[in-house]
Amino acid sequence: MKYGDLIQFDPIESVVQLRDADKSSAAQHLVNTYVISDEMAERLIQLVIPQMQFERPVDNKGLLVVGNYGTGKSHLMSVVSSLASNASLLEGVNHSDVRDAAKQIAGRFKVIRTEIGATTMSLRDILVAELEESLDKLGVDYVFPEAGTITSHKRAFEDMMEKFGQAYPEHGLLLVVDELLDYLRTRKDQELILDLNFLREIGEVCKDLRFRFMAGVQEAIFDSPRFAFVADSIRRVKDRFEQILIARSDVKYVVAERLLKKTAEQQAKIRDYLTPFAKFYGNMNERMDEFVRLFPVHPDYIDTFERVTVVEKREVLKTLSLGMKGILDKDVPQDEPGLIAFDSYWNTLKQNASFRAIPDIRAVIDCSQVLESRIENAFPRKQYKPMALRLIRALSLHRLTTGDIYAPMGASAEELRDRLCLFDPLIAELGSD
Repeated sequence: MKYGDLIQFDPIESVVQLRDADKSSAAQHLVNTYVISDEMAERLIQLVIPQMQFERPVDNKGLLVVGNYGTGKSHLMSVVSSLASNASLLEGVNHSDVRDAAKQIAGRFKVIRTEIGATTMSLRDILVAELEESLDKLGVDYVFPEAGTITSHKRAFEDMMEKFGQAYPEHGLLLVVDELLDYLRTRKDQELILDLNFLREIGEVCKDLRFRFMAGVQEAIFDSPRFAFVADSIRRVKDRFEQILIARSDVKYVVAERLLKKTAEQQAKIRDYLTPFAKFYGNMNERMDEFVRLFPVHPDYIDTFERVTVVEKREVLKTLSLGMKGILDKDVPQDEPGLIAFDSYWNTLKQNASFRAIPDIRAVIDCSQVLESRIENAFPRKQYKPMALRLIRALSLHRLTTGDIYAPMGASAEELRDRLCLFDPLIAELGSD
C-alpha cells in the first residue's frame, strides 16, 4: 500500500498574489479552491460580512486580516473581494452558511486591489495614487487635494464617495491592500505616526460612507512590540479596525480538506493502519480523528512549524506540498507509523543558504552538525542511529521555537516520543510501551 493510495493529493505550491483576482477566471479559481473551516466561517459571518455590508447601519470599521506567510491571507482577501465585486461567484463558495451570508455583499462593490512593495512614499500618497488611478478607469474623475493643504482627509473621502455615488449609486467602494505590515516596518518614527494617523482616518470614514478598507498583515500590529514606541497612535487605530485572525486550526483544516483530502474508505484504512500503534503513545488514541484527517502529516508538525520564531517566511502549506510529492509513490511502512513529523523540516531549513545569515540559526545548525557527525561516526548501536539522528534534528528545530536559543527550555523524552512518533519494533515485541 502506497501513500498515494490513501490520500487525494492536491498540492498547494503557488503563492497567491492579491491582484490575481483582478482577472475573472483567476477569481473564480480562487473562490472554488478556498476551503473554509467552521471557525473561519463564523468569523466571516459574524465579523467580515457585517462590517462590509452597507444596508444596515452599524459601527462599520476597517478590516485587518492577520496571518503568517503562507497561511492563506492573500487567498482569503482575494475571495472576499471577488465575491464583493461579482455575485456570480457565490456558487463556488465551499461553505453553505458563508454562501448565504455573503449575498449581503455579493456584487455590491467596485473593488480596487493593491500590494505595497519597496517604496519610500507615504502611506497616504500610495493609497491616494491608487484610488485616483483606479477611479479614473471606472470613469470617476476625482483628485485628492494636496496633503499640505488639508487638516483632515475625511472631507476628501466624502467628496470622493459623492463623485463615486453619482456614477455608481448602488455600489460601495472596497480598497484591498496586501503586505501592509512589511511597509510599516520600513517607516521611521515621524513617518510612521503620519501613516498610522492616515490609517485611523480610513477606518473612521468606513463608518459613514460606502467605502470599505481591508488590509493583510503578518502579525497583529496592535499587539506587536515592534510598534511599542508609537503605542498611542496604534491604540487610536485599533479603535477603528477589526482583526480577522487566521488561526493554526484554519491551516490544519486546509491541510486536511484540500492538501490531504480523503474519502471515507481511505480514512477507514488509515484508522486500521494506525490503531495498532496507538497504545505506544500518550495521546494518539484520544487524537485519532486528527491523526487520520492529517495523515501522513503528524498533527503537531504544524504547531511546531508555526512556533519557529527566528524564521520569517514559514510557508507551511508549500513546504508540506513539496514534502508529500516525495513520498506519494513510496510504500507505507508496516513496522512503524509512517508519519511526517516536524524533524523532517530541519533539512529544508538547513539547506536554505539565506537562513545561515541569521546568527542564531547558524549557531544551531553548526551545533547540530557536530552532533550529527558524532552520531554518524561514533554511535555504538547502529540499529538506533536513524532514531538518534531524528532526535538531533527535532531538538535542533525545537531550539528555534523558544525565542532565545540559549533559554533552558527542552523537550521531555515522552514529548519527543509522541510528537515524532518514534517507534522501535524490538521494544514493542517485548511488550513495552
